[in-house]
This record gives sequence, structure tokens and C-alpha cells, in this order.
Amino acid sequence: MLTIFSAPKAFKGHVGIIQQNAIRSWLSLRPKPRVILFCNEDGAAEVLRGLEVELISDVETNSYGTPLVSSMFALADARAASDVVAFVSADIILTHRIMEAGRIAAAWSRRFLLVAQRHDVDLRQLMEFDERWEERWAAQAVARGKLHSPGAIDLFMYPRGQYQHMPPFAIGRTSYDNWLLWNTVASDIPLIDATDFVTLIHQNHDYLHAANVDVWDGDEARENRKWVKHWTNFYSIAHATWTMSAEGKIGPAVGWKYRMARPRQFLSYALRPSRRIRTRLRSWRFARRYGV
Repeated sequence: MLTIFSAPKAFKGHVGIIQQNAIRSWLSLRPKPRVILFCNEDGAAEVLRGLEVELISDVETNSYGTPLVSSMFALADARAASDVVAFVSADIILTHRIMEAGRIAAAWSRRFLLVAQRHDVDLRQLMEFDERWEERWAAQAVARGKLHSPGAIDLFMYPRGQYQHMPPFAIGRTSYDNWLLWNTVASDIPLIDATDFVTLIHQNHDYLHAANVDVWDGDEARENRKWVKHWTNFYSIAHATWTMSAEGKIGPAVGWKYRMARPRQFLSYALRPSRRIRTRLRSWRFARRYGV
């Protein structure tokens, strides 16, 4: 069994639709995972009525009132119904192979962090998640989509209790995901890239939900970044030390993708001053696409 936890935004507009798609996909997995959602947005309980999820609004926050990732991890550990847990972005549709990936990794090592690159696809409506949904439309959606770069990290699967001493990262304010990967490698815990085995379907969306928050250079973002200590510690999926093949075999990460991790990191650091502009352009482009 698996316990999935996430921190969805308000269930409004297109973001509300894709979050419902994601959560319903998790509940379609077999055996059915326990799903814990950290959310205090108005209307969430009504939207999620009838779904087998645990909704938690009492989460520790920082001085700005932003929920802390560390609090979510601790609460998820306490409420988990399984030895393996997964923190998943609320716009990610999971396919059934995620359950097998967790089983393989747990049998291989008592400590690990499993991550994977996502496939960006366009989904505009509520989808059906019956027993054959993957055969009916998932493969075609992935084929039409695009594999995102290793810098986007939307899945963190690990043994319960592995991250008990996490710094007080604010959710949605950059850096906590990079820290998790760096801390894992620095602690001699296997970091497994399962991109070839599992399929993460990321539903494209605009970024208007963060229009009034500087998630990259605001006060909270700077507070988050200080815990990473140095720009060379901003790890991505390309810093994985192990891989899970399409056949489910775990072996050392030795391909070009991993050899190029440092050069890519160098480039990312060099482009950091333009990140705010690039984020705004991306938000504008998606807003035009979705007619917002």
C-alpha cells in the first residue's frame, strides 16, 4: 500500500479541474492508496465530497502564514497507512506503475528517494478514471505531450520517517525540492530516477494563482534558499545516483543525462537573473492558451 500526500491550491477554474483529475487518478490506483490533502481553501471540502481523502487544514506556518513543508512531512508520517509515502504535486496524474515502483525500491533498499521527470500535456476537462483509463487516453496524451526537463520535481517517494529534520521551508516558494535531492545524496541515501519506469502526467496550467507572490525572489523564497547553503547544492533529477529501467531494474546512474548535471546547473545559475521575466512570460503564454 502507498500513502500519497499533497498540498492543493483553491479548487477554482482550470486549476480546480486539473487538481480533481490528479486526485481521482490517485484514488484509481490498486491497491487504493491513502490520500492526505493539506488544504484550508474555502470550498475544498465541498469539491472533494464523496472522495476517500483526508483533508487537513491545521498545518504549521511561517510568519507570513504560509504552510511549512516540514510540517506536512511530519503529519504525513504520523497518519500514513503504509511504510512508503509519496509527496506529489496536486496537478500530477499518476499511472498504476507508481505502485510497482514503490514496491521495487522498498525491496531493493530500506532507504531511498524515488523521483521522475514529468510529461507536460494539455487537459482542459474532468477525465474519467475507470479501470481502463490508461488504455483509453493516457498513452495518447503522453505521446502528444513533452517530457519536461530534470529541473521540475513533482514526485518524492520515500520510506516513512526518512526526513524528520527538514528545515522550515515554505510551500510553493522554491528550493525545498532541490534541498530534498541534495540532502538525500549528501546523506548517502540512494536517489533513484524512475523516469523510464513510471509516467507522471503533468497538466499544463497558467500561474495566475501566484500572480501576487514572488516565489523566486521574495522574502520567503530567500528564506528557503538559505537552507540550501550554496548554489551547487540546487540538485535536480539529473543528480540521481541510481536509475530504474523500463523493466524495473535498478542500476547506477551513468548516462549523459547525469554526466551533464553539473554543466546544466552552471547554466541555470547563470540564467537566474532572468528567471522572473521568464516566469512572467510563461504565465502570460499559458493564460492566453487557457483564455484566462
